[in-house]
Amino acid sequence: MRDDMIARKFDKLEKYVFLTVIAISLLPVLTNTFLPTMDGAAHLYNSNLINALLFENNPQIHEFFVLNQEPVPNWIGHFILAVFNLFLPSFVAEKILVLFYLIAFPLSFRALLKTIHPENYVVFSYLIFPFSYSFLFLLGFYNFSIALLLLFITLNYWIKNEDHLFSKKNIFVLFLLTTLTYFSHIFIFGLLLFFIGVHIVTKAVMTLVDNYPLQVKEAGKSVLKKSGIVLLSAFVPLLLLLNYFLSRDTPGNANFLEYSELIKWLKEIRPIIVYDFVFEATYTKKIFYVLMAMTVVSLYLQITGRFFSRGNPSPSAKGKIVLSNFWLILALSMLLFYFVLPDSDGTAGFVSVRLGLLFFIVLIIWLSTQRLPKWFTILGVLVVLYCNLRLTVYYSSVIRDLDNVAVECYEMSEKIAPNSVVLPLNYSDNWLAPHFSNYLGVDKPMVILENYECATGYFPVKWNEAKIPATLLGTTPPEQYSCLEWKSNAQSSLKKPIDYVFILGDIDSGTDSCTASIKENLEQNYSLISKTENCQLFKRKT
Repeated sequence: MRDDMIARKFDKLEKYVFLTVIAISLLPVLTNTFLPTMDGAAHLYNSNLINALLFENNPQIHEFFVLNQEPVPNWIGHFILAVFNLFLPSFVAEKILVLFYLIAFPLSFRALLKTIHPENYVVFSYLIFPFSYSFLFLLGFYNFSIALLLLFITLNYWIKNEDHLFSKKNIFVLFLLTTLTYFSHIFIFGLLLFFIGVHIVTKAVMTLVDNYPLQVKEAGKSVLKKSGIVLLSAFVPLLLLLNYFLSRDTPGNANFLEYSELIKWLKEIRPIIVYDFVFEATYTKKIFYVLMAMTVVSLYLQITGRFFSRGNPSPSAKGKIVLSNFWLILALSMLLFYFVLPDSDGTAGFVSVRLGLLFFIVLIIWLSTQRLPKWFTILGVLVVLYCNLRLTVYYSSVIRDLDNVAVECYEMSEKIAPNSVVLPLNYSDNWLAPHFSNYLGVDKPMVILENYECATGYFPVKWNEAKIPATLLGTTPPEQYSCLEWKSNAQSSLKKPIDYVFILGDIDSGTDSCTASIKENLEQNYSLISKTENCQLFKRKT
């Protein structure tokens, strides 16, 4: 009785510890206005455009932009931002999305571990924290990050209910989860189906190991029935996936990374290095060594327990060994894909980083199914949490500096009249800042002529190619500048001069003849109306 009371008190205390670690991880977001990322400003701007296209009769916006009629992935993050941006400032909408992810990501991972191995989930769930602020998340890949969250939730639901999937309710829930995953990110959707497929086969093998040859037919039937449920539940997103690939051209040249580079990335855990390779690798390498030490000890204990223990494992024990190693099979699959698949193919990018991230996450799930010495596990977790704390503090300082620039851009929009056409010029030396100009339009309707999402065809907003006019810098079209390009339709009879020119960084750092020509144009046709430490805004002379 007393032991039960102590255990309950420990469980309650441990939950508060876990929540405290989550709270600490939120500080970089809570202590700044924006979470400045490479693509985050573009997501906010296009979410504002979605609302303008849907709910406002705004000829200028409709002239340049149109909603993508194809049900493409990458909708979920934009949808959430657009909904909250209807009645909240953009920076609050972003905070809601980002905080939701940073809270739900570790909690959903912890819930998955609890389902898989209730005895080990408490300690091993702390290992996920360094992977919350991944390289991809801090690049602004919000849809991919949400898809990872949905991957945990869907796998958890599948494992809990796989033997009771034949009700309409369960099929509907699976349909909803797989569809949401598709509309979050196509890559994770494909991996979700792959994971579930491997799990179905693994459970069948476990059944055969436990009861061979009595359960051969039952195992076969189970595989067919469960596969049928998956196909039925994912039928709609699978059709959308087929349409997505059939409606696109063959990808371009594949770009493969050197094996030496890929191995180096694994040792450094490149998927969680963002701003400074040297500083961050000091801590990410320690995390790598902890995970590898746990892996080696787990394999050693498993091999010696299976092959050198007295007697043979019982049938049931053999089945459990097979099922626990399902996660090892997935981790090795991610590692194989990591070395075999190209890093990019002309359309998809950062493939190696995505697969590396998934490898480490799945490896942690597998480790949670192993019986490691408690002292060894706790020591490893403490090292990982220390490294995570140091990285979080460092992220806070970098994000604070980036936020200062983002706020400057955002506040510059007060000087811009609604529905204006703005040409951004990026002279910043910060590699994360190419889309910071989009902060101008996150809360005000305007046409910003730098919008990478509109050109891809796999985001919710596209350029309205049929109506875009010829946009001119003063009286000069973009074709006359070798160092500059912006969205314009040279064939259009409608000429529209650019209303404002926004400069991020120091234009005087450009000493080439093209930049000199731009400066001359600005001097002749535009007036400087606002200047801050990092930004300048010019307005067309009337």
